[in-house]
Amino acid sequence: MEYKDYYKILGVDKKAEEKAIKDSYRKLAKKYHPDYNQGDKKSEEKFKEINEAYEVLSDKSKRQKYDTLGSDWQQYANQPPRGGFGGKSSGFQRGDFDEGAFGGGDFSDFFSTFFGGGGGTQRSPFGRFQNEEPEDTHRGDMDAKIELDLKDAYLGGERTFQLSVQEECYTCGGRGVLGRNQSCSACAGNGISVRAKKLTVKIPPCIKDGSKIRITGQGNKIGSGKSGDLYLLVKIRPHHFFELNGNNLTCEVPVRISELVLGSVVEIPTFKNKVTIKIPPGTQNGSVFRLKGMGFCGGQGEAGDLMVKVKVQLPKEISAKEKGIYEELKKIEKADPRKDISL
Repeated sequence: MEYKDYYKILGVDKKAEEKAIKDSYRKLAKKYHPDYNQGDKKSEEKFKEINEAYEVLSDKSKRQKYDTLGSDWQQYANQPPRGGFGGKSSGFQRGDFDEGAFGGGDFSDFFSTFFGGGGGTQRSPFGRFQNEEPEDTHRGDMDAKIELDLKDAYLGGERTFQLSVQEECYTCGGRGVLGRNQSCSACAGNGISVRAKKLTVKIPPCIKDGSKIRITGQGNKIGSGKSGDLYLLVKIRPHHFFELNGNNLTCEVPVRISELVLGSVVEIPTFKNKVTIKIPPGTQNGSVFRLKGMGFCGGQGEAGDLMVKVKVQLPKEISAKEKGIYEELKKIEKADPRKDISL
């Protein structure tokens, strides 16, 4: 299995700070987003790879684990976990699930092996077994993280994913042994088996980052005979165009010089439809237009605003005719933008 260099995929240094990683992700996500490359399989695969890299490098815990092992990860991948399932040192994490099903899907085998998930029984160096005591194991509650694109968080809908849950071993009844001192081969003497199942979760519209979704009775089933609950922690990935600030959505729209000087009507895409803003003549570069109630909806049904910043995009190449017009304009322009500069 090939080692994936997530830093190289995002084009950032190994010492890159969170902002640099986020900025690079947004730039690459926009370039390879399926909406802009319809039917292009290579772009689709690149987009998935970028999402996978960001999933790791944007998470402090995952990044630390990834950096710790580096390219030597394989020699640790098949080491057995410390302790069994039943004791306090078992370390079976509550969030044992297929993360790829949430955040864009289809994470690589390398990711699944390194961090766990994928609904199998493969033991990764970090993903499924930790040398720390799980919480609420007597109830069987599970914590997992659900990653959403900003558009999915805004619109809501249903997501189907695969989850691995613990249950008492059916063969030995959770004892771990058969007869006298004969270890149960079905559960390797742990008393607990792992079963993969598919769940469909309903995501409410405008769900916030950090929110929790509780799914009753879909956690582990240990000891008491009653299944615990599954708690999904919502994480919203950065969007390539919009940025979420509280309940407000902000974006930066490129415009031509002529549109600011002469005025114009500019079309803005949103998650539901397209809207327009009217740019008055003489509008300054960097001006922000507020569209009331067109941002993210609040908990009380109160929507935030859409903040649109206009930014001049200079042409990299111009025709001979355009050059002539600019040269003529340069001769007749009277305003001096540097007249007030003094030291």
